[in-house]
Amino acid sequence: MPQGGPLEPAVAPLMDAAPIPVSGKKNRVTWLVSQRFSRRWGASRAILFGGGGLVAMCLLCIAVPLVWAYKPDTMGGLPLQGPSLAHPFGTDQLGRDVMARAFDAGRLDISVALFVVAVSSIVGTAIGSGVALTAQRWIDPVVMRVVDALIAFPYLVILLLLVTVIGPGRHLGFLPAGLPAILISFVCLDWTFYSRLARGQAMSLRDREFVLAARLAGFSNTRILARHIIPIVFRQILAYAILDAIVTMGALASFSFLGVGVQPPTPEWGNMMFDAQSYISSAPWMLIGPAALLAVTGLSLSVLADGLLAKGAGDRG
Repeated sequence: MPQGGPLEPAVAPLMDAAPIPVSGKKNRVTWLVSQRFSRRWGASRAILFGGGGLVAMCLLCIAVPLVWAYKPDTMGGLPLQGPSLAHPFGTDQLGRDVMARAFDAGRLDISVALFVVAVSSIVGTAIGSGVALTAQRWIDPVVMRVVDALIAFPYLVILLLLVTVIGPGRHLGFLPAGLPAILISFVCLDWTFYSRLARGQAMSLRDREFVLAARLAGFSNTRILARHIIPIVFRQILAYAILDAIVTMGALASFSFLGVGVQPPTPEWGNMMFDAQSYISSAPWMLIGPAALLAVTGLSLSVLADGLLAKGAGDRG
C-alpha cells in the first residue's frame, strides 16, 4: 500500500497513544480483588450469623422443654402471672409456663417447616428437572400446565381450601390434631414452585458441554439427572428453599387465626398468639414470647438466605 494512504490518519493516533501506566493497572486489579473479597466476606458473615442463629434456636427448642422445671402442658403457677425468675416469659390464662410452651411450640413449627421444604424441594426438583430432560416432549407442556394452574390460585386461599377439605381435626399416628391436614396441603402445593424453578435451571443446563459429553458417553437420562443436573439445580434453589421455610412458618401460624391450625392443647406459635389476643392489654407477655421466637427464627433464615444468594453471586462474579 502506498505511503500516506487513507488508513494512515486513523492508525497514527493509535500508534502514538500513551500506554496505560502499570500502576493504574495494579490499582484496578487491587480494587477488583478487594471488592470480590468484600462480597465474599459479607456473604460468609451473613451465612455465619444466620446459620448460627438458626442452630441456636433449634437447640433451645429441643433443650428447654427437656430441662426446664415446668412442662408445657402442666400448670406451673398462678394464671396470668407476669415475667419473673421462676417464669421468665410469665404464665398464661391457665397458669402454664409460657417459656416452656413457646420453645416446645418452636420445635413443632421448625420441624414442620423443615419437613415441608425438604419433601417439596426434593419432589419438585426431581419433577422439574425430569421434564426438562425427558425425550417425550409432550410431557413437559402437560406437567407445566398443571403447575401453572396450581400456581395461578392465591397461595393461602388454596392452602386453606385443602386443609378444610382434608379435615382440620384429623389425627394421624403421633401427630397432633390438625397437623396431618396441614402437612398434606403444604406438600401438595409447594412442590409446584420448586418444579418451575428446577425446570428453568435444567433447561439452561441440558445443552451444556458436560451434558452433551455424558450423552455421547452413553449415560441414560436418569444418570445424567442424578449425577450432573440435579446437584447443580439443587444448589441454585437452596436460597429459595430457606425463604420458603419462613413462608411455611408464617402460614402455619396464620391457620390458628382461621380456626384450622394445630388444635390445642398442643402448643404452636400460631395458637399461642391466637389465645393471647384476648389478654393483650392485661398480659402482653403471652404474645411477646412466641412472637419474639418466631421473629428471631424468621430473621435468622432471612439472613442465611441473603448470605447464600450473595455467595452465589460472588462465585459467578
